[in-house]
Amino acid sequence: MARNLELRSTFQLSGEGLGTLAQPQESRFTPTSQVAEVKESINKNNFGVATLMSKAIFSSLDEEMQEMAEAYCSKRLASLVNKGFETEEDILSFRNAAGSLENFEFNNENTFDAGCGSKFCLREGAHKGHVILHVPAFIPVKELNIPKDATNFKICARLISISDFERNGEQVSILNKAQHAKVGIYETTMLPVLRISTQPLTAQLSIPGVGSIQNDVSAILVLGIKFYTYKNSKFSFIPEHGMMKIMTVH
Repeated sequence: MARNLELRSTFQLSGEGLGTLAQPQESRFTPTSQVAEVKESINKNNFGVATLMSKAIFSSLDEEMQEMAEAYCSKRLASLVNKGFETEEDILSFRNAAGSLENFEFNNENTFDAGCGSKFCLREGAHKGHVILHVPAFIPVKELNIPKDATNFKICARLISISDFERNGEQVSILNKAQHAKVGIYETTMLPVLRISTQPLTAQLSIPGVGSIQNDVSAILVLGIKFYTYKNSKFSFIPEHGMMKIMTVH
């Protein structure tokens, strides 16, 4: 069953927001030779915000989940977020790229979709930032791509909040710092790799302590499966065979 959900503030901004991301003023008569420079600067501002959002996601994962991600995964995620931003829009929102980010794999060499055949049922809870996760009973050796020597596994989930950002002249600032980069945590106990069915699992993930999640905040659900080997009375983590992806963005 679910452990107690915990709330962590894993990412903070300075009081000046992102004031260092300068955006040049564009007049009606900007010379053609300078248009590309203006657009490039705007794109750099957007990518800077996308990078901060990506880092907030990764900072909300525990050490084992971070180890499961492939090299440069954070930059790959930031690139997809950035592509979801509209260049001329003043509001930069993580969920603008929801279509590309849902089912985002953190390790393309060992994808969640290829390595896990079990169903994961999701249902929205009473409010935004509240998700009910249900895992029907399944047989691990049939439904999971079990790595060699693995004797146990865990199912883990993180529900992470990411605030929208706003451009205002030369400044880029966070809109909802109080609800940004907070996380609800779920993780099973150590489950054995067996040829018999597991018990069904149901968990409620929420982001407590900040009230109802506002419209200027996106909620991202990350789901992962960790593998372990038990030897000499000790569990050892096998990060290279872990599977993890973004399930939903809303």
